[in-house]
Formats: sequence, structure tokens, C-alpha cells
Amino acid sequence: MNEAPFIETREYRKFAEFCNDCLRNRYIGLCYGRPGVGKTLSARHYARWNEVESRRWGDPGQEGLDVQSVFHTAPVSNSPRQIELDLIKAREHLRYVSSGMRKVEQEMDGKLEEARRLEKESQPQLDENRDWLPRKESVFASQPTVGQLTIERSKRIDAVKDPTRLIIVDEADRLMIRSMEQVRAVFDVGDIGLILIGMPGLEKRLARYPQLYSRVGFVHEFRTLQKTDIVDLVLKDWRPSGISRTSEPSADDEGVAAIVRITGGNFRLLDRLLRQIERVVKINKLDKVTSEVVDAARESLVIGVE
Repeated sequence: MNEAPFIETREYRKFAEFCNDCLRNRYIGLCYGRPGVGKTLSARHYARWNEVESRRWGDPGQEGLDVQSVFHTAPVSNSPRQIELDLIKAREHLRYVSSGMRKVEQEMDGKLEEARRLEKESQPQLDENRDWLPRKESVFASQPTVGQLTIERSKRIDAVKDPTRLIIVDEADRLMIRSMEQVRAVFDVGDIGLILIGMPGLEKRLARYPQLYSRVGFVHEFRTLQKTDIVDLVLKDWRPSGISRTSEPSADDEGVAAIVRITGGNFRLLDRLLRQIERVVKINKLDKVTSEVVDAARESLVIGVE
């Protein structure tokens, strides 16, 4: 399934600036917002985490990533040890797919390939002279040898620095106090920024823990999309992932207004509504999205009470 293109709204740009401040100043930042406003999607986009997760260490032909942020979703059931191991694993994965790691791999793999070629070319001569060589004497086709280069490669890979400068923890509401203390410990020893993302009230909950809250430098409320943002998304033909068609029906003014009215700036609801509009348009073979089409799509949705 193809991933939908991410359109950077004004709310996302505010969030990105908030993240940049936390990264630059090595602060703890709190981000909270109502469900469905786009916190998780924005955080993953900022960290380029979909791209990071899709990479595998040593994949041939892939360039390294210049990414400094780690994205982690706190599990429902968590312990300090699990949080510690999860963050270590995420940071190691980022290190393995970083541009610094890829540079070392390319350089050392080139040297190893040349050493193997030289040894292969001289192998017949080595076999011919093997009988008269003294027991303790060795003849190598390359200097350094393949074995020596392999050891050097391993050492240089281990020496590649962790590029992480910011850790983003989503669903921070799930963290128990001891797990929260573990996250704080990672922040204290790592000289990195930290962002905790959760529901409204997260900042009040953390205020009860002065050791953690005293380290908070920024607080950001992730608000719902503004009307102009929704109009931009619709007019730019943004579609949820997996939706594609050869002809794009246009939306008239009343159709756009109906989308704005129903979604109320909730990004998740916008995603669901556009999927239902796609279904209605396809079934009825329409070429324009009107308010009637939007209302028909609305009837298939379950919309919670604010």
C-alpha cells in the first residue's frame, strides 16, 4: 500500500519548530492535544521514522540517512527495563542506517573487495609455493589481509557515534511513574532533547513530579486543523494512503464547506471521511464532490461526542 503524501500544515510547522527548539536546547518538551489532531503522524514525519523503519542495516545500494530523532510509542504495559531496552534498540537502529555508518561500510567494503580480488588472483601461486614455505612464514596476496580488514571494519563500525539528538515518546500517558523516571534518566545522561506526547492533562500530571517537571523547557498544544488548512488539503487533492484513482473528481464550494463542518479540524476524522467519500464517488461514478455526497459519506461514520 502506497503511503499518502504528507502535507505540512501550519499546525505541523508550529510542531516542527517546537521539536527543533527541544533538539537545539536539549530540553524536555511536552506536547498534548485531543485525539485525532495529527500528533503521531506529525511526530513520525518530523523524525522521518517511516523511512528509518523501512531501512535495514547493510542493504546494498541505500544511502545513509541524516536523521537525528528517534520516535518511540510507549506500550500499554511497560516497565523501566522494557522502556530502556526499547529506546536502546531504536537508537541502535538509527545508528546502523545513519550516513556515518554507511560511509564506513562503503569505504571498508571497497577495501575488502580489493583484498579478496588480490588474494584470489594470487591463490595459484600461493598453492604452488606452499610446500617450501617455512612453517612460521606466511605469504599474503594483500596487505592488510582480508582478515585484518574484517577486524578493522568491525572496530570502525563499533566506533560510529549515535546520531540521536532527540527522543520523541508518543502515548506518554501510558508511562507509569517508574517508567517515566527511566525516560528521565536517559535524558539526564544522554545530552539529548526529549519530547513527551500525550492527551490534554499530561502537563498537569507531570507537574506532580518536580524532578521531571523542573527539566521541562517547552510546552506545546497541538490544535485542530484550521479551516484554511482543511481547504488546502482538499484542494491539493490530498488522499489517505491506499486511495488512488485515474480520474480525480473535484469538490465544489459547498462540498468543501461540508467537509470542514463535519470534521471540525480533526485530522483522523478527515481521513475517515475522505475514504467514505471515495467509496460514494466510486459506487455512483460521480465526477464532483457536492455537499450531498459528503453528507452521504457522513452517514457511514461513527463520530464521537466532543
